[in-house]
Amino acid sequence: MMGGNGQAIVRFVDDALCTAVRLDASDIHFEVFESNFTVRYRVNGVLVDHATADRSMGLPVMTRLKILANLNIAERRRPQDGNFIKQIGDRGVEFRISTLPTQFGESTVLRVLRSNGNIIPLGQLCKTDSVFEKNLEKIMHGRGITLLTGPTGCGKTTTLYSILSALNGDDIKILTCEDPVEYVVDGISQSSVNGDIGFSFSTVLRSFLRHDPDVILVGEIRDRETAQLAIRAALTGHTVFSTLHANDAANAIPRLLDLGVNKNMLAEALICIVAQRLVPNDAMSGENLRGRKAIFETLMISEAIRGAIKADLPAKEILALAVAEGMVPLSKSS
Repeated sequence: MMGGNGQAIVRFVDDALCTAVRLDASDIHFEVFESNFTVRYRVNGVLVDHATADRSMGLPVMTRLKILANLNIAERRRPQDGNFIKQIGDRGVEFRISTLPTQFGESTVLRVLRSNGNIIPLGQLCKTDSVFEKNLEKIMHGRGITLLTGPTGCGKTTTLYSILSALNGDDIKILTCEDPVEYVVDGISQSSVNGDIGFSFSTVLRSFLRHDPDVILVGEIRDRETAQLAIRAALTGHTVFSTLHANDAANAIPRLLDLGVNKNMLAEALICIVAQRLVPNDAMSGENLRGRKAIFETLMISEAIRGAIKADLPAKEILALAVAEGMVPLSKSS
């Protein structure tokens, strides 16, 4: 396809990065297989081919990407993570890089990170769920915690940043801890966790409570300590947002209880739980999220549901209560 000289490799990588931005791809996959080297983009949730070359292209391309991210080019046995900013057109675009040793060479994935100019306006995003839209004021300004659940890549961070951007202003202190920061927003103090130096979600969150915040975003609740600190922050007058892996909104509750959160504290701290998915976007819809739209299942914590949590009722009974109160399950969202 093309020679392996240095300038050709630089042009190849630059072209791959520029094309990804033009296509609004979320990720770029550089992969070495037994018979070839490939570049693929994830566009609208689907992987699409960009280029195929001889397998010998793999090593110089991976080396070029590591140089851009200031990674160790001699280390090919262990995964490495980093990031870099590339000037594309009139703006600097940030890429997050992750390398992975495989049988025939390193596989590298770049996540294309977005600036606040790409954040979807909140009013546009939430049109697919009337419960979410009707309770936005309480979700945004209530003292307590709002959780978003759903699989990786379902747009949880995008939704949270739509909320934070709507809140952002001179009269409010917003702190975020993420893994890593995926949007850069003026006026919001953002931190990336770093496990290599012990800078974990719980460590950052503990520091946040000494920095007089109004609003806190915890990128993900992964362990008992982070869960308990997030709940404590919510109970001490802060507006807290976070994400959690659960199949639906109601099942986020037993998930938190399994992490060791006290059920009475959880019931008092929760404002709502939102389960989110991305579905194909129709031509007339305005809720565009890289070619798809977000649908929601919004479980508002009413007095009845608060009582159900304290009574340790199972998720299916909490779900039935929420539906009776007007929640639309994901299976019926469109």
